[in-house]
Amino acid sequence: MPPSARTVAIIALLVVGLGLSFAFHATAGDTQITYEATAVEPGEDPAPVADASRNVTDLDERLADTPERYREPVRTAAATGSFAGSLSPELYTAIGDVEPPYVAYDGTYYEWSLSTRGETTNATIEMRETDPETVFDAVARPVANASPGVRTAIDEGTATNATIRSGLYRQDGAYYAVAVESEAAVFAQVASAAVGFVLTPVGRGYVAVALGLLAYRYREPTRDRLLTPRRAAAVAALGLPVALAGTALFESGSLSRFVTGPASATVVASGALAGVLAAQRRWALLAGVTLGIGLLATAAIAGALGVVGLVFGPLAVLFGVVTGAVPFGYGYWFARPAPNA
Repeated sequence: MPPSARTVAIIALLVVGLGLSFAFHATAGDTQITYEATAVEPGEDPAPVADASRNVTDLDERLADTPERYREPVRTAAATGSFAGSLSPELYTAIGDVEPPYVAYDGTYYEWSLSTRGETTNATIEMRETDPETVFDAVARPVANASPGVRTAIDEGTATNATIRSGLYRQDGAYYAVAVESEAAVFAQVASAAVGFVLTPVGRGYVAVALGLLAYRYREPTRDRLLTPRRAAAVAALGLPVALAGTALFESGSLSRFVTGPASATVVASGALAGVLAAQRRWALLAGVTLGIGLLATAAIAGALGVVGLVFGPLAVLFGVVTGAVPFGYGYWFARPAPNA
């Protein structure tokens, strides 16, 4: 006899949950950051040096999205050495956080200084043209003192997943700009790892709900509506040990992971309890349970992470409530009618 639709749905939830439970491992495990070493000389285009060195800012890149009519203060400072006056908000947004000592602008190096007087629109820009050799001498670090990853990048052209500090390096009179090969690729990899990180406790919450439903299904194979509020609460509570076990077996690092992950997974799994209460139209109890679990999870995350947890905690709870819509649907579908219905 083929399994019923409800049994198939539970197994499907288990499979999806197991897949999401390893989302972080799948995304973070494939992360590869490639650094590239480019030979540069003082008289060449300064853009590669600015991309690599924290001490040189590519001012042309900073101004790329600023309309021409707002760039006059920078042009004046480059031509005369300084500008004192009012900056447009658009210009200040582009250059307000440019740090000294050097900038590259229109193919030339300048010593840079920006100071404001009271309001950000009243400022002084100082730009003193500097020869490239002076910049290279001041900024470049010897390869002999660099990490093995830097030496590999310089010897072979690239290095992947090595401990590397981007910058301008000097070896035997030659200079090399060592920087990330593709910042867009790095951003995509970091973003995918972040998505995997937040989906991992979601998957463990789904696994908890599926395991709880399978257990009750095994006990009462002929009953379609398995869940009472008490049983649904037990299913939701199962999110805690499931997430703790997953963290202990498959993850390492900060002990806070043993709090944040299980707390988030429990919020997700509690969607099953919310679904049962909604099916039985016990609205006051539903509101109280939702608020109580949310506050407990927020307090636990804040206790583990400190001040940052006061921000991350509510966000994690909100995300758990949203992704808990799937367990909510299962809870609603498997809920027994209220005793007085």
